[in-house]
Amino acid sequence: MACQKERKSVKWTNAFKSTLFFVAISLAGNSFAMLKLPAVIDDNMVLQRNQVNNIWGWADAGKEVTVSFRNKMYKTISGRSGEWLIKLDPAKAGAAGNMIISSGRESITLENILIGELWLCSGQSNMEFAMDGFKQTYPDEIANANDDNIRYITINNTFDNRERPDAAIKVKWSSINRETIEKCSAVGYFFAKKLRERLKVPVGLVVSSWGGTQAQAWVDVNTLNGFPNYKAVYDTSIKKIDFLRLEEIKKKNEILYQERKSLSSASFHQMTTVDYNDNGWEKTKLPGIWEENGHNTLDGIGAYRVYFNVPEGMESKEAVLHLPYIDDADSSFINGKFIGTWRVWNEPRTYKIPASVLKAGRNVLTIWVEDTGGGGGMNNDVKGFYLEAEGKSISLAGDAMFKVLAPVEDIAAGVNYASLQNQPSVLFNAMIAPLLHMAFKGVIWYQGESNTYAYVEYRKLFPALISNWRQRFSQKEMPFLFVQLSSFNPNITEPEVSEWAGLREAQTYALKLPKTGMAVTIDVGDQKDIHPQRKKEVGDRLAANAFHIVYGITKEVYTGPMFSTATVTGNTIKISYTNTGSGLKMKGDKLMGFAVAGADKKFVPAEAIIKGNEVMVSAANIKIPLYVRYAWAEAPIDANLYNKEGFPAAPFRTDK
Repeated sequence: MACQKERKSVKWTNAFKSTLFFVAISLAGNSFAMLKLPAVIDDNMVLQRNQVNNIWGWADAGKEVTVSFRNKMYKTISGRSGEWLIKLDPAKAGAAGNMIISSGRESITLENILIGELWLCSGQSNMEFAMDGFKQTYPDEIANANDDNIRYITINNTFDNRERPDAAIKVKWSSINRETIEKCSAVGYFFAKKLRERLKVPVGLVVSSWGGTQAQAWVDVNTLNGFPNYKAVYDTSIKKIDFLRLEEIKKKNEILYQERKSLSSASFHQMTTVDYNDNGWEKTKLPGIWEENGHNTLDGIGAYRVYFNVPEGMESKEAVLHLPYIDDADSSFINGKFIGTWRVWNEPRTYKIPASVLKAGRNVLTIWVEDTGGGGGMNNDVKGFYLEAEGKSISLAGDAMFKVLAPVEDIAAGVNYASLQNQPSVLFNAMIAPLLHMAFKGVIWYQGESNTYAYVEYRKLFPALISNWRQRFSQKEMPFLFVQLSSFNPNITEPEVSEWAGLREAQTYALKLPKTGMAVTIDVGDQKDIHPQRKKEVGDRLAANAFHIVYGITKEVYTGPMFSTATVTGNTIKISYTNTGSGLKMKGDKLMGFAVAGADKKFVPAEAIIKGNEVMVSAANIKIPLYVRYAWAEAPIDANLYNKEGFPAAPFRTDK
């Protein structure tokens, strides 16, 4: 008799290899329902057109398995541990009806299958964020959504230290309508919609992304051999964790953390006074996140003390304290007096200081910071860290004292639960490995925000990830289209270092690989929000890359101007570009975003004008300019060079 479809997650290290012992145990314990399919093989799924598609699963060991699909029958024999795989013949796009999988007296029927274009959507939160987060930006898009030929499935956020054979599912295969669109990746949806409009075929999305995650978590263990720092973490810590006991360990550590937090709270107030002895605290710099100041794995509670001098005449005046973003929450005190608290990690703080608080001479700012996971501490915004009163300001940036008050207990050496999703290979194991038998047309990727601290390493890490996925999906040149980081953080101008600019530059290194494309998005970012609302432009620009790189529509412009050469003539630098389309243009009355420097590499804003397909830049006080930069900042929203097709120019620098 037929059995119900069963979705059981079983751990393994490689597709149908190595630790199939786990599969055997699972199957032996469910002898009444031996025929199984992975969770991604289900009703309403989309298969890739014009390519071989795999159907796979588990059955009784050594038994015949048949797949009936599109008037063809395919047969195979399951392996010693019950694994089986069948390759379907390539088929044209369109409705494909039902599929019947049988073994012995058991059968599973999959209904309403489509054949079209299948894309993998991965990365971090800007890929993960669904349309329900953009109701105010795209109300009509959501209200009028109705396209059965766009379908998606969402993989649940999961990690492991062994490659899993099956994925945990957050949203099952669904077609787009008014109810389902809200759970679909916004970038993925707009990308798919553009493909549907142009290609006139069904489009399927497999969304496997996790907000705040780092690239090293998305590569397999073998790739770690090229990154000894991550390989050491995996071998010494991650590999030894018992993932079956994670919830038990988490609860135990949470109890311990709350005990530490309570003890710290009881003694913290005395730490806020000017005369408190903080000789046992460590020296640090503010602003700056913990991970950049010697605490790579810290989550929990820490405290800062910052000394500052108030000049005569400013004391006993009302004032305002300005703090950069603090990850995640803060409670701030000046001279022992509570000033304010805020629990939103990506917003600056502005606290009013009562007239009785400031004293002439030495004062102290004490900040209690609680971080529940990921990056912690204070965002590196020097200009946003100050005190103002009577029209004057006092910078608070510089030396500070720091003390760890209540750390979250590690579950392994240097690894705590809150940061587990960022550990090497754990997301590949749980969220990519289960998909390796699927036939994808390509990948769209939006990630990098969480690797800005290591932008130099990303020059190597990101291309390694692309090559790794191509090798593991058995597609040597699987198209890989990615989003260059958008704009975020206060607009840091030259000559200050910009990690976000460095990461954007690192992303361009991946364009050296074949069949890669990049969507530039600095113009649709939000200086105050790491999750900008304008997702349609992102999806559309990824689709433009796909049409050119993947679908052979090569006569159309698909991206913005890319730096080619810089030629110095007298006091001017002439910049030449590729991808100029039908010509360069600026949005606004003045070309913005350029800076030049002489031999000292001290950059100053430059005057820039467009001449044909070139840009001429100069600065009045630099007689011999040698180097030029464009949009080299955290949030270069004012950069306004485009081609006439509307694609923004990519940031660059010549001072390598």
